Amino acid sequence: MKLMIFTASCLLCTLPLLAEDTTPSSIDYAMYFQSSIKDAEYCSMKLVSGQLQAVNKYNGKLISNPAMTCPDMFSWKLFAEVITDKFWSHWADEQQNWPAEPYPLCQAGQKPAVGMQCCLPGDKNNSTEHCPVFPGEQFKSQLITLAKAKPENAEAHARSSALKRHTRLPFHSQLNPLTKVSSEAMLKAAQSGSAGGVSCSAVPVNGRTENMIPAIYKAFNPADAESVGRVIRQTNAELTVRNQTFHDYLFRNNLYNANGALDVFFASQANMLQDAPYRKANRSAKAGQAPQLVKIDLPPDAVMIKSNWLYQGLVAQLGMNADASAYASKYLATQIDLNALGLSAESGASCNLEGIHYLVAFHISSKDIPNWVWTTFEHIALPGRCDVTGCNDAYGYSSADQRPANTAANYVVPNQQSDKLNQSSIVFNPDAGYPTESIRQEWQQLLSAMSIGTGSSNNPYEPAATNKAWLNYRLKGSQVEFVNAIGQPTFLGNSVTEAGFMDGSSCIGCHARAGVAALGTKPGEKLNPATSFKHFLALSVFETSLSDFGYFRSHSGTPNPTWYYRDNNSSPQMEVMQADFIWGFLNAQPLVTSDSAK
Repeated sequence: MKLMIFTASCLLCTLPLLAEDTTPSSIDYAMYFQSSIKDAEYCSMKLVSGQLQAVNKYNGKLISNPAMTCPDMFSWKLFAEVITDKFWSHWADEQQNWPAEPYPLCQAGQKPAVGMQCCLPGDKNNSTEHCPVFPGEQFKSQLITLAKAKPENAEAHARSSALKRHTRLPFHSQLNPLTKVSSEAMLKAAQSGSAGGVSCSAVPVNGRTENMIPAIYKAFNPADAESVGRVIRQTNAELTVRNQTFHDYLFRNNLYNANGALDVFFASQANMLQDAPYRKANRSAKAGQAPQLVKIDLPPDAVMIKSNWLYQGLVAQLGMNADASAYASKYLATQIDLNALGLSAESGASCNLEGIHYLVAFHISSKDIPNWVWTTFEHIALPGRCDVTGCNDAYGYSSADQRPANTAANYVVPNQQSDKLNQSSIVFNPDAGYPTESIRQEWQQLLSAMSIGTGSSNNPYEPAATNKAWLNYRLKGSQVEFVNAIGQPTFLGNSVTEAGFMDGSSCIGCHARAGVAALGTKPGEKLNPATSFKHFLALSVFETSLSDFGYFRSHSGTPNPTWYYRDNNSSPQMEVMQADFIWGFLNAQPLVTSDSAK
């Protein structure tokens, strides 16, 4: 990296001094602590009977805990597995994990039927509106039809009520959606198979319809935006999904509703107050056995993904690569707040950008270790993908940075520039783009053996694992601990999902604050659907610390025990029970009783 640096005596110079590649800047020194090689030198993988196995490349023995020993390699293992599993369509979205108006679990001798408002795991007669739904099972035949459909027929299948995904705008600093959606609106959207609202191509205005898309193109990307990533964050279809292990755990253990989650809080509280110092065994539901939970503890193969999909027309407007073949794509809808963009004087006026969306970023969280594995991927077209923290990948792809001899190729340093002041400093150069990293041989061979990225797809409505576009995604980084061995907080964020507060973003630190709290509610009391989300927001996502641009930051570093327990002299009082790092419980709604069901 060659930078133009002006010295303090620059007024006497005829030419600026040229910094040599070997002279680190102040940013380079700071980034040294971000660039640690996370994988041990002996980390390797092989494909055995279609499954990736972590092995010691020197002696061929299995690595017992690859998530901790080889977190970057393990991240790519997850990448391959979730693509093979077609997470974008086969996994359950938030509305399918937590129905808007959930029926209770069926009791012994009960089954879902006309007049019997209850849910039974695995029963084909469950209400798809009031019970958890896993689309890979429930809509298997429709998904196969969509995957095989010719382009001219695929859109009709993608728009069907069964296959249309529930997406939303990301949360703001107070963790409220741009437009707060009621349980009634959620239910209506689920019944109609739409995201709710009208198409942006036909918005009712004074008794006529108007195409608002050209106006949206002009307004959504203000010149003084914090970053391209922040613009995308606030104008994308965010799809959060969970695999079948995760989904089934919620369903079978009555955690798909707010009442069930609070029951675990009360059981945990009673255990501490009545049985201390002894803990009750945590028993999840099994065949013929009801759950007895005192904590929320997902199985080790549970996985959740948050993905960001950008409407194809917006991609071109942002100056990014608009070649459709470069992206995994899907038919989705992005909510646009017309009032916020200054396109309507009506409060709450909104519309949907419906059509092909490109996958620009996604984050995978896996329960392979107790505090989860956190890993994030970004498309090479994102101009700020390695800004602020750099990109770190010890396994899949090699950095294209010009580095000193004998240094590792795991790290991409953030772009830098002079601030060009009288006494200059080297500062970040945001949204300048990054050279494309090259794939490492072992990973290339494994992807080929798994048929990932080996072909092409002519179906823009449904990605295929063979689509070459999967080769355009890069690992931003992995995270498996709150602090490193010398006590420094670890950081990880996605330039889209955490845009605006990347300086200090920590996936594990933020999600540690996800919890359940009684807030004065007693066991068995009826919950208010309008306020039930507060039981899962006793600890906020964002803190009062601000980024330089003015956005709230999320928490980084170790959790604080006083968040969860209040010291009360002789006995502690539990204020918040951790929800196993799952913010998704914010979607949990109170059970619908027979007299209140609609």
